[in-house]
Amino acid sequence: MSAKRTAALWSELMQGLGYSRFVAHGGDWGAAVTTQLGLGHSDHVTAVHLTSATIVGPHLGEGSAPLSAAEQALIKHRDWWQATEHGYSHEQRTKPLTLAYGLSDSPVGMLAWIVEKFWKWSDNQGDVEERFTKDELLTNATIYWATQTISSSVRFYKESAEDPVRLGPGERVEVPTGFAIFPGDSSQPPREWAERSYNVQRYTLMPSGGHFGAWEEPELLANELREFFRPLRG
Repeated sequence: MSAKRTAALWSELMQGLGYSRFVAHGGDWGAAVTTQLGLGHSDHVTAVHLTSATIVGPHLGEGSAPLSAAEQALIKHRDWWQATEHGYSHEQRTKPLTLAYGLSDSPVGMLAWIVEKFWKWSDNQGDVEERFTKDELLTNATIYWATQTISSSVRFYKESAEDPVRLGPGERVEVPTGFAIFPGDSSQPPREWAERSYNVQRYTLMPSGGHFGAWEEPELLANELREFFRPLRG
């Protein structure tokens, strides 16, 4: 199951439920799925909203506009991130089942694998419990453990890498797009970067929150979604 296939299933589901037009929001892999909805299913998707403009980046090559100073800083930060924080993704993209067997056999190992990301990627000052209670973290991990779905979770990386959501030269998502950029996320891409790939109609720098913005700041994000989608209804 890849991000592309997931987008197709979402579109099929919404039409099956009787919605010929709908909007979508996503972050992280959800941003890739939502991008594909706007790119490949625009006959049914009215608009999309994302919390990441780097999951699916623009095509940079001959004919592209020169990078701004902010965009160059973003790429430098991305290179640092990939060298220091991206090991989990490389493992999941290349050897997902090797990892999955170990995590499926050790609740402590799986908990460590998951909670480290909540600690590192949320908007906190070094203590993950500033954002999530122990009960919330354990509940999240227990869902993976009880359903034995850590394997399919990590394999999603490999499947999506083999059939990626990708923009070609001069291609971008043309449906109206909104962004909510959280300060504690792994990167804060400038608006001009997002505009290379999307028809940006709203771009908001959020006051707080990290990679898990919908969980960390649900009211802030809900209000942002209302502000963006409300004028597009009808």
